[in-house]
Amino acid sequence: MDGIFLAAGNSRRFGENKLLYALGKKPMYRYGLESLYEAQRTGCLEHVIVVSQYEEIFQDIAKNFPKVLTVKNPEPNLGISGSIRLGLERLKKISPGSEGCLFAVADQPGLTCNSLKRLVRFWNQHSYNIVSAGCDGQMKNPVIFSTDYYEELMTLTKDAGGKAVLYRHLEEVGICQIDKKETEDIDTFEAVWAWNNPLFSEERGHVISLTGAGGKTTLMYALASSFAQKGRKVIVTTTTRIQYPSTCPVGETKEELLRLFEGTLVVAAGSRAEEGKLKASQLASLSDYREIADIVLVEADGAKHFPCKAPCKTEPVIPKESDIVLGVMGMDAIGAPLKEVCFRKRQVMDLLETSDESHIMTEEDLAQILSSEQGTRKGVDFRQYYVVLNKCDNRVRTEQAGKVKQMLTEKGIFHVVLLCLKNLG
Repeated sequence: MDGIFLAAGNSRRFGENKLLYALGKKPMYRYGLESLYEAQRTGCLEHVIVVSQYEEIFQDIAKNFPKVLTVKNPEPNLGISGSIRLGLERLKKISPGSEGCLFAVADQPGLTCNSLKRLVRFWNQHSYNIVSAGCDGQMKNPVIFSTDYYEELMTLTKDAGGKAVLYRHLEEVGICQIDKKETEDIDTFEAVWAWNNPLFSEERGHVISLTGAGGKTTLMYALASSFAQKGRKVIVTTTTRIQYPSTCPVGETKEELLRLFEGTLVVAAGSRAEEGKLKASQLASLSDYREIADIVLVEADGAKHFPCKAPCKTEPVIPKESDIVLGVMGMDAIGAPLKEVCFRKRQVMDLLETSDESHIMTEEDLAQILSSEQGTRKGVDFRQYYVVLNKCDNRVRTEQAGKVKQMLTEKGIFHVVLLCLKNLG
């Protein structure tokens, strides 16, 4: 049995190269690659071929995975079918006596070597010509195909993957059940958040406050969507004022919110204010929200769309019921003058001990603001504190965010997430 690892995708849904995006302490592709390499090292797979377009992946393989073979995909825009064809062309040359091939994809970081071995054992123990991983009644990657289907796989075009062949031959398919987490594709930044923060992504009962600047509202709705996908009832609200929601219904009383939950999993709590804003309800409380929702998300700070801020005396307004605080900062603040990117300029200047409004913001400045109890950490007290470095929308900003993360780690802040959330409307 041989293996082909498909790692050439353009990450259209993700918006940037997700395979190199950090999950935990290593890039996304590394998880699946390590599992296949371990399967090869222990004799489960004879050859492992990686098809990619990324030099970073090739360099990593050359340095750390000496038995793994690589094939460059020069035309990734043609779709996954091209990677399948290139991988099989290489495999037919080096392993003409192979009975079958296991195809794995690089955006399933939960996939383990044990599950790969289980799939191969299932293949060996049964007479199926195709074996698919399965979960919740669905066929998932990885998939094993016998050599009988190589030519058919090589005729695929554009984004038609192996499942196109699989569905033509359902009578030949056996399904091997593996854990749901191992079959999940990481296609969105919301999924990245859930992966990097399992502490509360799988739990109920939290009141999560968002403070700082640089995308709090967008993050709040992204989190709400992520929780809803897991079947959680979510209330979004504010202790300040936010844009009146256009993507979910709004209720003010406990009874109204209960009725709204009959038709959706995400509702906003509050009342309409001037200038198209939503303000906190006077007819319901956080205690009411906790009784009827699994998760409550609270925007507890305002920044007027600036990427960076320090709070004034009356900010942030973190409710006493909150047990988690997310401190948000936009990476587009770095390299720009303080006066152009900071809300509450005076407070930021005092915190950074500068009198120069034209001071160019640095990684050190952001780390100082995010770690200070006069900055984004103000009012956190006993609560769990997470830092979200948003707008990592290119390589430079991602590298800068990595430096900020390291500085925060040295200051004792270990929960730091790099994101690039798009405006969800």
